[in-house]
Amino acid sequence: MNRLQRLFPIDVPLVQGPMGGVAGPELVAAVANAGALGVLPIWPESGKEAARLIEETRDRTEAAFAVNLRADLVQLDLVRVAFDLGVRHFHLFWGDPAETASLVHELGASFFATVGDGAAARAAIEAGAVALVAQGIEAGGHVLSETPLERLLPAVIEAAGDVPVIAAGGIATPEDARAALGEGAAGVLCGSRFVATHESDAHPAYKAALVRAGADATTRSLCFDLGWSDAPHRTLVNETYRIWREAGLPAMGARPGEGEVVMCGEDGTGLPRYFVMPPLKGMTGDVTEGAMYAGTGVERLDSIEAVADVVARFRAALLPGPSAGSPGPRTSAARA
Repeated sequence: MNRLQRLFPIDVPLVQGPMGGVAGPELVAAVANAGALGVLPIWPESGKEAARLIEETRDRTEAAFAVNLRADLVQLDLVRVAFDLGVRHFHLFWGDPAETASLVHELGASFFATVGDGAAARAAIEAGAVALVAQGIEAGGHVLSETPLERLLPAVIEAAGDVPVIAAGGIATPEDARAALGEGAAGVLCGSRFVATHESDAHPAYKAALVRAGADATTRSLCFDLGWSDAPHRTLVNETYRIWREAGLPAMGARPGEGEVVMCGEDGTGLPRYFVMPPLKGMTGDVTEGAMYAGTGVERLDSIEAVADVVARFRAALLPGPSAGSPGPRTSAARA
């Protein structure tokens, strides 16, 4: 049992990335049931909707899971909602976690934080983080770091001292994960690998695009910033990005195709080009022109799989031995 497994009641030192919209109750519960740490993003939600998502996840699993919040928004109301529903593990990202951490600690819960440099790591440790996620520039989704994981990981490990560090950014296969643990990580976080699963809420065309992607298929930019400005993110290169790049990367207000609806939600709401939301199941329209978040490891994905099979392969690689292929018991005592 390594340091990460002592912090969380998990069998495998593997964390599912908190992909907004994509990581719903079905995915998070499947990850938890398979023995890894599922993370449910609730930061975009109202208190009522956050409660519904947590309760649905709890209905699907008796295992522990975490919830994900944005530190820069200081979402204390959502901390209280989650805690009242039994959540004891919080993941904070995008900003100084200190203010949110105060309430988390006051309630008797714990948090781990995503960091992109040594200064952020030290700030999170000062705020009482029990673990850190070292997110390299290779990561999909919203990424503050400008440092490759191979340089970031040792810097964060040095700053963290005895606090375990989870490696994130371009990790898509068990071999990637094993290499990160060999460099001192206590565990790994995967995003794109879990998007391309049967249980994720990503649109089928988004999943298919991930497994078709080759080398250099992603880019880090500010292209899809309608709804979340000035937030660098890594996505698959698609037509929306291409027409923006060909126009010279103009700022909002001068972009080609602005206001053009490229996809619609299940309720018929039109979503314009450059909008922050990824393509989700049930959406219609030119969904592959939306924000298809993906890390650089996407070129090593070749199939859409069941979560249980993904976690089993990581278990076999990270915990070799006769019992590596089967998860430990998921009991009611291990609830979120």
